[in-house]
Amino acid sequence: MKNLYPIIWLVLLMTIGGTSVLANEENGTGPKNSKAPLQHEVNGPLEVEVILRTNYADGVSTKQTVNETIWAMEDFWNEYADWQLVNQEEGRMIFERNIEDISPASKESGHFGLTEDGILSIFDGSPADEKVIQTFFQIDVGKLESSRREQLMDGIPVESWYQFESMLQTFYKVKTAKPVQ
Repeated sequence: MKNLYPIIWLVLLMTIGGTSVLANEENGTGPKNSKAPLQHEVNGPLEVEVILRTNYADGVSTKQTVNETIWAMEDFWNEYADWQLVNQEEGRMIFERNIEDISPASKESGHFGLTEDGILSIFDGSPADEKVIQTFFQIDVGKLESSRREQLMDGIPVESWYQFESMLQTFYKVKTAKPVQ
């Protein structure tokens, strides 16, 4: 599908150009009534706002906005080949990608912990700061070893994707049947 975007743009540009030639011929400004060669009006490069959304496996999404000057569509599409175009409107394109890793924010300051309701969550900093990044599921705290419960109350640092997955699997075993709200 990504390889179709340059073709779509080319067809669109050809359609716009063809419509312009027909309109010029109808109003007498085109080559039909003139010996002058057909002139194409060039307005310069295309200016577009590009929004880049990155979704990480830990539930964190980041957004970056870039103003691009497009001189050649092929170069533009090559630059965003690893992204998926999710929305396009005049002057704006939104790309998205999914990363099978935890976010840089979680790696830097994320901690597994429990909310007051016993919901396993990732916090930005210590669980005592109550800055929840992502919630997962409610844990039956009574089934936890006291040392594990204390670790969750203090916060267990999220250090890697492997550790993130391992923690979710470990605590899923003590999950309650109550849905998280």
